[in-house]
Amino acid sequence: MEQFPVPLDRLIAYVKTLHPGGGPLDNVSGAFAVSTQLDEQGDALIGHFVDQARKSGASWSQIGGAMGVSKQAAQKRFVNPEPTVKPDFSRFTLRARNVLGAASQLAGPGGEITAAHLAAALLAEPRGVAAKVVAAAGIAPDQLYAATGAGPATPAADFPAAQLLELDLSPVSRAVLKASLRAALRLGHNYIGTEHMLLGLLYSGEGAAEALGGLGLTAQRAEELVAAEIAQVQAARG
Repeated sequence: MEQFPVPLDRLIAYVKTLHPGGGPLDNVSGAFAVSTQLDEQGDALIGHFVDQARKSGASWSQIGGAMGVSKQAAQKRFVNPEPTVKPDFSRFTLRARNVLGAASQLAGPGGEITAAHLAAALLAEPRGVAAKVVAAAGIAPDQLYAATGAGPATPAADFPAAQLLELDLSPVSRAVLKASLRAALRLGHNYIGTEHMLLGLLYSGEGAAEALGGLGLTAQRAEELVAAEIAQVQAARG
């Protein structure tokens, strides 16, 4: 078996660089932060290959077997995460939070936010990368609203971060947000923007993803357009 790509001694050395001259407790704090990131990276790693397996036509039973767990356990981890666990919104950008706020408006008072609401709400932030990608794919707003059965959404400017934890998200929506984190990590980003939410929707392979795919915006096409949009932003910043 080949050597693990990140040996323990390298991780130890990295942790020590986080607090030069720090004491043992500083190193414990640093190690905990690195461990948390490794957990996220590990989940993103598995999620990446689960996404690929689903795209290739593999069933959840087959994926569960490859992971050494049941079909139900695999689905619970990647499609229907435990509903009592609150998502972590600390990485979400202001525009991504505003999209969630717009999705909440679409769901209505006491309504559950679905993946269709999230898809339609992406257009509530027209300057966000996701909305630009949708436009670049040649999809008009009315087409997206008709395909998803939701929208249009009213922009939710400066949606309070504290209210995010009060959102009523459907199991699929929670899976989409988890996939958004995997998309961000896969791209090497330490934040979750509207582009990652779009990719999360498409990676999920559920209803909203099928609706967008029917309009010609597949996960692969979206990845290409996201990369192009990010490249333009970076070029504009010089």
